[in-house]
Amino acid sequence: MSEAGQPYRLRFFFDAGSGVCLWSQNEAAKQRFGYAVELDSLDLPAGLAEEAERLISDYDATIDWSDPARLVEPDRDAVSFGYERNAPLRDQVRSLLPRLRAALGADFEIESDFEG
Repeated sequence: MSEAGQPYRLRFFFDAGSGVCLWSQNEAAKQRFGYAVELDSLDLPAGLAEEAERLISDYDATIDWSDPARLVEPDRDAVSFGYERNAPLRDQVRSLLPRLRAALGADFEIESDFEG
């Protein structure tokens, strides 16, 4: 908990090229971590942090970095945002989130659109 007794509220989402997947959602979290939350700033088991980092890398690999803002129809097999119904990373995120929550404990709340 923060000094004010509030849990640190985070949101899980991908932002291509950012290198992070957790973002502060309340003032307590922003004061402690800034907006983008680096995984190494959290007390996570090494294997869990490595899995999250691989997932970020896998997401980034879905972007056509030679033309990331292309205006043509996107490749249907690629992930635009990761929230699509059949997104290839969706199941991995759904597996990761409960373990992130358990590792961080009651001091943290993590929201995500991947569970909707």
